[in-house]
Amino acid sequence: MLTEQPLLITSIQCKETGGVIKRRFIDFQGSFGSEGTKSLGVVNADTNQGEMVPVTVKGIAIVQTAYAISVGQAIQVFDDGTAAPHTTGPIEGYAMDAASAAYQFIRILLV
Repeated sequence: MLTEQPLLITSIQCKETGGVIKRRFIDFQGSFGSEGTKSLGVVNADTNQGEMVPVTVKGIAIVQTAYAISVGQAIQVFDDGTAAPHTTGPIEGYAMDAASAAYQFIRILLV
């Protein structure tokens, strides 16, 4: 069982059409994070458009993967707010678990 350890949670208004889902990166404007940009953090609860989204910005968060990921690998946000191995752009954190494919959940230490 994966456990989260949020050290700092903030909120931002959800601007994403259709809302956002838990365990995805969210940007500073309130939409899903996208490749090449720094996210605010990880969504902590499913949230409808216009509502305030709780966001884990420090600590250990659980995220959904876009690709296979190795333990200790640097993580970046991928389009639709999922986690991907870092290639270019800002580092969001480091993988604490491995994922063998997309759409799995892993813990990351946010930076």
